Amino acid sequence: MTMALGGITSACYELLIRINNKCLGIGGRLGATAFLATSILAKYQNVGGVGRKLRRGLWGKAGPSTIVISMILFHMLGSISTILLREYSDDSSPVADPVRASSIVGLLGSLFIKDPMSILALYGGSFVGMSLPSRLMNGNMPGGRVQPQSAVSLFTSFAGAGAIAGLIHAITIHYGYWNGGWGGKAGLCAFAGCWAYRGLASSIQYANKRA
Repeated sequence: MTMALGGITSACYELLIRINNKCLGIGGRLGATAFLATSILAKYQNVGGVGRKLRRGLWGKAGPSTIVISMILFHMLGSISTILLREYSDDSSPVADPVRASSIVGLLGSLFIKDPMSILALYGGSFVGMSLPSRLMNGNMPGGRVQPQSAVSLFTSFAGAGAIAGLIHAITIHYGYWNGGWGGKAGLCAFAGCWAYRGLASSIQYANKRA
């Protein structure tokens, strides 16, 4: 089963990532391929992807649930921490690499945060922080024109994408989607959050041009 899962993951990687590099520069893409492979194998094994919905909704009389708040805040923190390590480190520093920066954020979270869900949210947010700034902020493919960006716009963009990813992750928890250690789920939420942010930013830019 492990060999089958690895083989399917490799095939998904070739189809979704390596060919034409359509998702290059978008954080969480590797996790998304792992999630897809896990889902294919789970479907073959007749494992359901939907579990039990939580009794309390996303938004109650007292406001948003603690899960929603925790997921959004820690996803934002993970995203900002990762891009902070990358952007303000020397190019020769190991933490300038997206994978290493994400790993450091995840490791620190596991050492100093007690709540497992908050650790997962922080690590999921670090996948958003692996995104290429020019791709997330402006939609530019790697190697293309790089526009100047301020620190405020950089952190605002990554915080926004992290918040959307956290909300998506919280929705999957509340409605019981892919529970029980479903491989690649955190990466998928980060990947979806980045694309959702990119689509929202593009819509706002288009509306401003038309105004």
